[in-house]
Formats: sequence, C-alpha cells, structure tokens
Amino acid sequence: MDAPVLHDPARDLWIVPIRHHSPACAAQLECLLAAVAPTAILIEGPLDFEPLIKQICDPRTRAPVAVVALRDMEKGGGARRVVSYFPFCNHSPELIALQTAAARGIPAHFIDLPSTDPAMISGNEDAGDRSLLGDEKPFSVGDYVTALARELGCRDGNEVWDQLFEARIAEADWARFFADVGQYCACIRGAVSAATMEHDGTLAREAQMRALVARHRAAIEGPIVVLVGGFHAPALIAPAHGAVVEPKAGAGRCYLVRYGMRQLDALAGYGAGLALPGFYERLWQARGTGGGSLALELITGFAAHLRGTNMAAPSLPVILNAVEQAERLASLRGRPFPTRDDVIDAVRSSFIKDEIPLGEVPLLAQLRIWLCGSTIGDVPPSAGSPPLVEAVRERARSLGFTIADGERRTRELDIYRKPRHREASRFCHALALIGSGFAQRTAGPDFRNDAGLDRLHEIWSVCWSPQVETRLIELSEVADTLMEALATVLVEKLAGLAELGRGCSALAAIDLYAAACRAGLGETADAALDAVERHVLDDPGLASLIAALTDLVLLRRSRDILDIAGTATLDRIMAATWRRILTLLPELAWIGEDQLRPAIAAMADLRGLIELARSSAAPLDLGLFDEALARLGEAELDPMLAGAVTAFALTGGLIAPAALDQRLRSELASGYVDPADRLAFLGGVIAIARELLWTTPVIITALNDVVAGASEADFVALLPHLRLALMPLDPRETDRLANEIADLIGADPHRLAVMVDIPEADLAANLALERELQAILAMDGLA
Repeated sequence: MDAPVLHDPARDLWIVPIRHHSPACAAQLECLLAAVAPTAILIEGPLDFEPLIKQICDPRTRAPVAVVALRDMEKGGGARRVVSYFPFCNHSPELIALQTAAARGIPAHFIDLPSTDPAMISGNEDAGDRSLLGDEKPFSVGDYVTALARELGCRDGNEVWDQLFEARIAEADWARFFADVGQYCACIRGAVSAATMEHDGTLAREAQMRALVARHRAAIEGPIVVLVGGFHAPALIAPAHGAVVEPKAGAGRCYLVRYGMRQLDALAGYGAGLALPGFYERLWQARGTGGGSLALELITGFAAHLRGTNMAAPSLPVILNAVEQAERLASLRGRPFPTRDDVIDAVRSSFIKDEIPLGEVPLLAQLRIWLCGSTIGDVPPSAGSPPLVEAVRERARSLGFTIADGERRTRELDIYRKPRHREASRFCHALALIGSGFAQRTAGPDFRNDAGLDRLHEIWSVCWSPQVETRLIELSEVADTLMEALATVLVEKLAGLAELGRGCSALAAIDLYAAACRAGLGETADAALDAVERHVLDDPGLASLIAALTDLVLLRRSRDILDIAGTATLDRIMAATWRRILTLLPELAWIGEDQLRPAIAAMADLRGLIELARSSAAPLDLGLFDEALARLGEAELDPMLAGAVTAFALTGGLIAPAALDQRLRSELASGYVDPADRLAFLGGVIAIARELLWTTPVIITALNDVVAGASEADFVALLPHLRLALMPLDPRETDRLANEIADLIGADPHRLAVMVDIPEADLAANLALERELQAILAMDGLA
C-alpha cells in the first residue's frame, strides 16, 4: 500500500504520522519542527480541550498529566457518568508539539471531534475509563502486524514497533523516519475494514479533522504541521467535506489533572500507547546518547529497586553480565541499542538461575513494576482543581499518606491507641465508600461481624491515582468537602438500591449507613435516615432485618473507637428495625415448607442478636420479644418451628424443662409416616440452643431411648435425619455428645475414636500428587 504524502506542497501542509507516547516519534518531531518552522501546529485531540492548552504548556505542569472529560450519557432509560482521558507524558509527540508552539509563539489547535460527541466512544460504550486517543489494538494484534512479527522474528507487535522505529530515535533523517511510520500505519489501516472504521467512529473523526484543517488553512499563512495518529494520516490527504462539529455548551466538562505511569501502561488495559511506559520514559531521557547507556541505567536501577523490596538483589558480576547480555542480544537482533525486550530477556537469563516456573515469577513481576514506573505528574494552580480535590489532597497529606506517586503501599493503623490513626482509618473508609479506588482494607478488627476485636492494627492497601482525583472532580459539582461528598454518595447509593434489585432490603440500606458511620459521617448521616427507615419498613425478609439490626448493635457497641459522638440516630433506626422484626415473627406460622429452614436459621440469628443486645446494653425492649414469641407459639406450627419456639421459651425461662421433655418424647414416639418428621422437633431445638443437650439431660435420654428401641430398619431410616438434626454441632460438641451417650449406656468412650496411621511413603506420594495437580491447574489458569 502506498504511504501517505508527508508534505502537501499545494496547501503547504505537513501531515506527520505518529504513534501516541512514542519517544522516537517525539524526538524526530523535534527535528521536523526545527526544520519546517511552521506558522501553526494542528494536533489530533478533542476540539473542546483547546482552552486547556495554556495550562498544559504552563512551566509548572509536570508530566504525566491528562485532560479528563466528564459527560452524562443516556443508557437504558437513565443517565450515567462517562469518564474519558487524554494523557500526556514527557515523550508524547502531542506534548512536544504544544510546548514547541508555546515556545515559538505560534498557534496550536486541536482538530478532533468534541469529547462529548458519540463517535468518540462509538463501539466502546460499555468500557470503563476510556482513552480519547483512540484504540491502538491494530498495532498489536492486526493481521499485518502478526505476519510482520513472524517475518522479523519478533514476539509481538510492540517488539516489531521497537525494532522498526524506537531503535531509530537518534536517526538524523526525520523525513525518512516519518515516511516509514506512514507506510507502516497505512499497511495496518489496509487490514481494517471500512465497516469497522464506521462503527468505531474513525470515519466521523477523520471528517472532522479534514474540516478543521481546511478551516485553519484558510485562516493562517505559511506552513502548517498536522500531527495525527499514523492510522489517520492517509485520510487527511483527501479534501474536506461537511461542516465542523462544534462543542455544545454545557454538554460536558474537562479538567487538567495529574496522571500516572501506571495508567499509561498498555499491559494494564490502556488502549493507546506502549507497554511498560517507564522504559520509554528512560529511553526519552537517554535520547541524547542514542540509547547507548540505556541498558546499564535500566539494569542497575532495577537492582537498586530490588534492594528496596524483600527480594535478594543480584551481585555486581550478575548485574554486569545482564548488561552485557542485553547489549549482545540487541546486536544479534540488529538493533543499535537494547530495547525493552532485550532488557527483559537479559534480566530473565542472568538474574534467575533456577528453572523458571509456569506461574507468576516474583522477580519478573518486580521487573514489570520497575519498567512501568510509578511517577504521578502535577498541574499548576491555574488548572483550577475544585475545592473538594484540594481539600482531600491536603487531608491525605496531613494524615501521612503519599500522593506524589502511584505506588501501592501498606498502611498499618493503631486505631485503638492513636487518635490520628483513627482519623486516617475514617479517611480510608470514606474514600472507599465514595468509590475512589484509593484504599482497600485487608485486615484488622471487624466491628461489623464482631470478629478480631483483639487486633490492635487495621491494615489498608492504599494507592493515590488519577482515578481518585477524577472521582473527586465528579463529586465536586455537589460537594466542597469530603463529608459533603460522602453524604451525597450515601443518599445516591440508597436511592440506587432499587436498580440493584435490593429496593426493599434493610440489610443493604443499613450496610451503607454503617459504612458511612465508620467513615466518620456521624450526625450528617441524618439526611439519609428517612431513606434507611423506608427500606426497613418495606423489607419483608426476617433474616435481612435481623442481620441489619445486628450490624447496628455492633456499630453502637463500637461507638467510642469509631468516634460516633451521639447515638440518637442509631437508636432511632434500631428501634424501627426491632419493631419490624417483632411484627414479622408471628407470621412465621404461615410460611411454606420450602421456607422453613431459612426461617429456623433466621431465628437462630435472632437469638444471637438478643444475647448481643443484652451484653451491649442496647436500647431494645426485649420484653416485647416474649409477647411476639407467645403469639407465634399459639398457632399450630410445623414440628421444627415448634422446637425452635420451645427452645426460645426454655432458655428465656418461660417454660420448665419438663415441658420440653414431654413434647420431645411425644414427637420422637409419634407415628409420623416420614421419619424426618419424628426428628424435626429435636432439630428445631438444637438449631436454636444446642447447649440444651448438656443443660437439659432429658434430651439425650429421650433420644437414646428412641434409638435403642428402634429396629435395624427403623434406625437406618432415622439415621440421615438424625445427622441433619445434629448438624449444628461442631466437632468438639459431637465428641462430647458421643461421650455422654457412651456414659449413659455404659460403653468405653476411648473406644469411639480410631486412629489411622498413614505410612510415610504414602504421605510423600500424596504430597507429590498434590504438587502435580497444582501445576496442572496453574497451566490451565485455574490456580
């Protein structure tokens, strides 16, 4: 396929094909701009971003940065927020073009569709955070690239690009370089159908670029440089047809924000750019040496990086051997200096002495981290970050969190003894609840489930990223402080439960309310109280209500450590939930058979809730429970449900053990056709209060009488149902029950347990088999 004409003398246009974030393209562009001396530079980029060019070129702007575009998109009868990014790093040709224009005092313009135009996300509507630079998958997986990689002996499209172009970063002939880039991109474009380009918005974008090029050509005299992705370059030779699509007022917002190398990484899912951008950043920095010192700097830098981890760093001879291998591999492959894959291969060969396993290799994982980089850029005050962003940044710094890079760190917080650490914990909870992605709790006391309360430290995995600031920018329309944002998100999440199919779930609503309290929202959460109460009053599920109220009691019990100043709001919600539970309890008399076991499980949880409320001095009127239980007991109940009610009555002192003995013997001796029904009452008793086996001996005696008097056929029929009734017992309680029965019938308890010795050879063989199975699962991606 013919390459596009780089220079159109009739219009005095220089159409420059590039690959986004390519150091070689950026370096050769510097040479081109110096030689051509254009009077204007036109750049592929959303038209509505032009007001931000001054901020991008501000001397205080430190790459990587990005323009983030926010807009609402209609979908499924509603609107949802769409976030898109247009990133710049130090070696982005677009940034070099903008900075050159600013330095020379010539105009620079963006010539793509507005960021709000549907064509900018066409074919990618369901993606998460998007790149507005376009998708460069054809550079990696297209038919042409795959065939060329096979021809050149390269493993993928990225290595092909490095071999053909990044290795030429110091080449003197910029015209030949861009002609080759244009030829390469034209061949890639030739393997993509017109239907695909129509569907993904490419053709609409190119029509806009042609129209804007024509507009600026008519208004500006002298040579104009047009900088576009190489995929689009062939289309810009054609004449313009159609009008320019202008930005619509109020259709969206855009900001210049800090960005990170991690987000630029193509291996992490970023659609436009090169994998492991930290490597290309160092290549850009070494461009003055022609890349000659690159391998030494990278490999010695990686060794230093390893010393900062828990991994053993290589010795100096090993490091020098890796540098030599990288240089020799480059020479063998016909490259003037080691590129990314040469460095990776050299490190793999020199730093790893044993056989490389099939799964994840920690050292190679660290190498990817090192070659990716963790730098986060900065923007000038003139970028106008909303008050919410500035407030959260300042709060993060004051609490000791690092926001200067994108490294993921572990933070241990002594929340019991250090007030500042409790503040940091609430900060992490708040940013987690608003969906910023900053913090993830990995360990620590679990106040919600009443577990691990003896652990002194709460452990968080934290990472400041551009997505954190983007989320804060989204919320800045409605909030200037983190607490205001938290209150807004709480109300939105409560309102959104219906869309998730949890519109009448008290547990879901109180989960959100409890999370807000752990985040320090406190009395500000009162704004959401009516919504929480509506979920409680509308919830028909006893289990959901019991779990929700348990959450609240635990939250109230931990009010001191969570710095919950007042409990009036909590007490009000607890009272409403308790009343709803007592209203639903008598209705269990009419449940269907398929709902019986879940109802018994809910009643068991209810007993735990009552005991927790007593021990915590929670303000619940427990006397009302006895009245509700009595109303339930007056009905004709299923035997299992009757057993549960009887267990509640006995443990609450409402009946004597003799009443249980009489009912249990009646049930066990009854003439039920189904053997399961004979043991259902016992199953209900044990499900609610299994300690009655030890405190009320009549249960074991009655059970033994039935088993001893059963024929072999009857015993076989009863056995599975007996196991089901005793299922709530843990192994220690099972052993205790066996010993109790052995004592009752005069047997030796020591003969109940049989120890089976496993020969050492069998143990070794089984361990070898387990390792083999793990290897197979790892190969299949199932480990």
